[in-house]
Order: sequence, then C-alpha cells, then structure tokens
Amino acid sequence: MVKASLVSLFAIILASALAQLASSALLTSLPLQIASIGGSASQAGLVAGAYSLGFMVGCMRGVRMINRIGHIRAFVGAAGLTALLVLLFKNTESIIFWTVLRFFMGAAFAVLFATADAWLNESIKDEVRGRILSVNSIVIGAMAILSQIFVAKFTEVPSQMLELLSAVLLAAVVLLCMTRSVPPRTYKAKRIKFKEIWAQSPVAVLGAFASGAIVTSLLTIVPYSLSKAGVGGSTTALMIAMIYIGRLMFQWPFGSLADRMDRRWLILGSSALITVIMVTFLIADPFTGWNSGFLRNYHLLSMLGLVLVVLGGLSFPLQSICVAHAFERKPESSVALSTYLLFIWAAGSVAGPTLISILAPVLGSKTPDLILIGLSGSLALFTAYRLYVAKLFFVRRSSRKQLLSVSNMPYASYHQAQPSEKYK
Repeated sequence: MVKASLVSLFAIILASALAQLASSALLTSLPLQIASIGGSASQAGLVAGAYSLGFMVGCMRGVRMINRIGHIRAFVGAAGLTALLVLLFKNTESIIFWTVLRFFMGAAFAVLFATADAWLNESIKDEVRGRILSVNSIVIGAMAILSQIFVAKFTEVPSQMLELLSAVLLAAVVLLCMTRSVPPRTYKAKRIKFKEIWAQSPVAVLGAFASGAIVTSLLTIVPYSLSKAGVGGSTTALMIAMIYIGRLMFQWPFGSLADRMDRRWLILGSSALITVIMVTFLIADPFTGWNSGFLRNYHLLSMLGLVLVVLGGLSFPLQSICVAHAFERKPESSVALSTYLLFIWAAGSVAGPTLISILAPVLGSKTPDLILIGLSGSLALFTAYRLYVAKLFFVRRSSRKQLLSVSNMPYASYHQAQPSEKYK
C-alpha cells in the first residue's frame, strides 16, 4: 500500500521538493547578495521579515484560492509567479524593491506548499499517512541540503543562479502538469475556525507551533554558540549538516512508528527527549575551556555532532507527526486544516528567534537554551496531560459499558435480574 501510494503521488512529492530547493537556496543566497552590494544586517533582516510576513498572509488567504481554482491551478499559478519574481531580482539592487518581491514570494510559496500538503493528506489513507509524510519530508530534507551545495557553487555568479532557480520552479510546474494522480475535489466547505481545530486536535496545534519555534531556534543556537566558542566557519557548517542528517535518518522510523501507535505518544517522547538534552547542555556547558587542546576539541566536536544528529532527528519530524495526528479527526476541509497548520508552524518559526532576541538582554547567553527547554517541555507536559485525559475518558466509558452488561445478568434477586426500563 505504501509503494502504490508513493507511485501515484510521485509527481506532487517531487514537484514540492523542487520548490523547496528553490526556497532554501534563496533563503541563503539573498542575504549574501545584500552583503555583497554593501547592505546592512538590518536590511537583510527586513527582507527576511517580509518573506515571513508574506508567507503568513499566503497561509491565511490560500484556502479560498485553492478551493476556488483547484489544486493543480493553485500550485502551477504559485510556482509560475515565484519563478517570475525570482527573475525580477536580477533587474535591480533596490532593497525596498527586494523587500516587496520577497513579501509576494512568501505568499506564493505558502500557497504552493499548502496545496501540496492538502493534496497529499487528502489522497493517502490514515494507516500509511505517517510513512508517506515521512518520505515527503525526507525528499524535502535532501533538497534542502542540495540547495546549500547549489548556493556554494553559484555564489560568485548570482544572476546565473537566479536563472537556474527560476528554471527549477518551472520544472516543478511541468512535472505536476504531467502527473497521473487525480487531485482531490474542491468544494465550498464551511469555514473552519481556529477554535474548532484546537478543540479537535490541541496537541497537533501546539506541536506545529512548537516544531517551527524549536527548529528555527535550534538553527540559531548552534551557529551562535559555535561562533562564540571560536569554531571555524567550515566546522560550523559541518555541525549544521549534522542536524539535517539527523532529520533524514529519523524521519522514516518515526513515520513508521506513527502508523502503529497513538501519535501523541511519539510527540511526547520526542519533546521530552529534546528537553532532557537541552537541560543537560545547559548544566554541562560543553564549550567551557574550548581552546584547552586540540584533542579535547576533537572529542567535544564528535560528541556534539552525535547530539545534533539526535536533536535534528527529534525536532524536524514533529511537524509531519502533528499533521498526521490532526488528520486522524477526518476534517471537513483538508485544505483549511493543512493551511492552518502551515500557518501555525510559520508563526512558531517567527516566534522562536523573536523570543530569543527579546529575552536575551534579560536572560543572557543562556537564552536560546532556556527558550528551547520551555518550548519542548511545555509540549511534553501538555501532551502528557491530553493522554491522561483521554485515558480517563476511556476508563469511564468502559466502566459504564461493563455496568450495563452486569445489570442484565440473571441473578436470584428479581430486581437484579430484570433490566431497567431505560435499557429495554
């Protein structure tokens, strides 16, 4: 069943992955281009913030568009618009113009990814949902790594890189238009409110937010801590790669487990382990005395690499597990649910670094560690609470059924032997 689903959805998975390659490459290359033309760090932040804001707006408005014009047209339109916007970067070096372009690009990418997520979740069965979403995440993760190689190769010729990225997006359009998979039907469904999604899958909602915040905070902590410790740029890049390698290694096993158990237990275990690892980091402070000797540094780097593999493997799959858990409830609109969860993840990815920057003057250098502990610990505690409530509810329902069956058993007493009028 897994193989058949993958074959039928191959085009949408690969098209989404190609779009991710372009998105990740632009995320890294544009700050480099801003620096090369003499731009400041605040200008780079402005352009990055415009993308995040556009992404959130695209999530909010994407549901109506997808339902109105259909999945294929929404994906093709968003990818084609993004390819056009990429080419426009070549014609000017105005930061204001780049900011506007990145805003619309963020909105287009949001529609693109929301369409792909909704298509996948609507088309696959729940018993293989975790594994299919894991394959999708693995392919996307591989493209994210490939995008950094892409950037390294074309850093000196940014205009050529922009042309190639535009071609990659157009290739995604061609690939999706050639698919044999039938897109889900679109219909005018009633609008789903946030409180309805929260009422049905609170763990998925909090998990999506925490996943975005944890991943972006983790990608902020590692390079900052290594830089403060005096680690070189190439070694830092290697450590970042370990996080993505962990994502690729853990994604399939986690997806397979998610199809065989209550997915909330997997969310609880992942968030609890992240909390334990970060508390250990906070207490041990492994970078103390970093320059005391090469051999010590080598051992520290080896241990840190292994830990980062585990952290990447625990944090990145959280989003797909939360999405799979949310779709267990059979929502009335898969497009709305996918877009909501993508929006919540994006909000978390903005909130993580923002919290670090706000609290750093108060909490000092340990702020990123404390933020991660707070995020993962809160998710673990809330998930444990929801599992306890679910177990309590199940026990009470079971006890009622057992009482009902006992009341109808033949006893010597007349009143015990006769079922009450309520149950006749």
